[in-house]
Amino acid sequence: MRLILFGHPAFFGSHSMDRFAAMIREGMRERGHEVQLWTPPAVLVRLSTRPGLRKWLGYVDQYLLFPAWAWWRLRREGAGALAVLTDHSLGMWMWLLHRRPHVIHCHDFIAQRTAAGEFPGRQLSASGRLYQALILRGIGLGRNFVAVSEKTAHDLLRLHPGQRPRVRVVHNGLNYPFRPLAPDVAMRMLRVAGIDGIEPGMLVHIGGNQWYKNREGVLALYHAYCEATSAGGGTGAAAAPRPLWMIGPEPTPAMRELADAAERLGGKVRFLEGMSTAAVHAAYALAGGLLFPSLEEGFGWPVIEAMACGIPVLTTARAPMQEIGGGLALLVEPMEPGEAQDWARRNVGVLLDLLSWPQARLDQLCVDSLAWARHFSADRALDQYEAIYLAALAPVPATATAEAS
Repeated sequence: MRLILFGHPAFFGSHSMDRFAAMIREGMRERGHEVQLWTPPAVLVRLSTRPGLRKWLGYVDQYLLFPAWAWWRLRREGAGALAVLTDHSLGMWMWLLHRRPHVIHCHDFIAQRTAAGEFPGRQLSASGRLYQALILRGIGLGRNFVAVSEKTAHDLLRLHPGQRPRVRVVHNGLNYPFRPLAPDVAMRMLRVAGIDGIEPGMLVHIGGNQWYKNREGVLALYHAYCEATSAGGGTGAAAAPRPLWMIGPEPTPAMRELADAAERLGGKVRFLEGMSTAAVHAAYALAGGLLFPSLEEGFGWPVIEAMACGIPVLTTARAPMQEIGGGLALLVEPMEPGEAQDWARRNVGVLLDLLSWPQARLDQLCVDSLAWARHFSADRALDQYEAIYLAALAPVPATATAEAS
């Protein structure tokens, strides 16, 4: 089987998508297939360091120069190769590919749903709406799709503007060996990463500053936890709230204010930026639990990463977090806009209950979580991709062609 993978340009820094494309490339090569990965080179984007101008120059590289180059290369490739878009947001390239055997991987439709007005109070710019409309128009030409969750598959079928496509759900495979670590090993890994003042058993959140990651909700929940702990009337270190590690980009001023309010109640919030995957792994392994009350996801990587490390997960009672949590994650109600404090006080009992569990119950959860996480192996996902790719390359039976016409 010959595969041509289409990936994001390296100059936009889509690291998770870059790792995903690399996993497919290496996995298919290990299975004996011929694989190329085509990504837009940095041509015009190198001419400026100004972020706004770089973005538009990058779009020219991605959607004008690269398609011309790819069209020329595809003519030389001839027939017989399968074109694979590693992310549906590259759908504007489908005019090049839709007459060839193809498969499109779908991760989440949050941007397209925002453009469609599905999230009150969340809007895109006029150029952003046009961009998403062009992506949807492109994937409307697609016939074969792989979705990372049932939620993503459902959104694809709702939003796809063409004839109903073929969709298979394949859960993401972990492309890093997350697993439990001995405390001394995890602490050594964090110190190597330049992180000191480590207090095992801390609470961890990982995510960006996008609204749907709900970092302000995490901090509101932590504040409610600190309030409840302080109201308990205990004394000494055992009664102090556990620290919270917020792993992600630089926090907004509003997040810092929420953190300061929690610290006035005895809490301790650490904002940690630029952590390597190895350091994140060590943080998971030492944590007393992951707080991940996300509002929207396509998959929810941190849920299964934390479970693969054997730690408890608190997340939202909403797809796909429930799906990825496999009945083992603790669930809180979704937070509505503008009600962070009330929502936190209503749901903090779930966190307090978790932190009071006896060790035997935590040990059993660890065993169950590790067993569930094994369903998310990279090899398992790659085996399913391989079968889907081979099916997409198979000739369409003449009877099926006659029926379709």
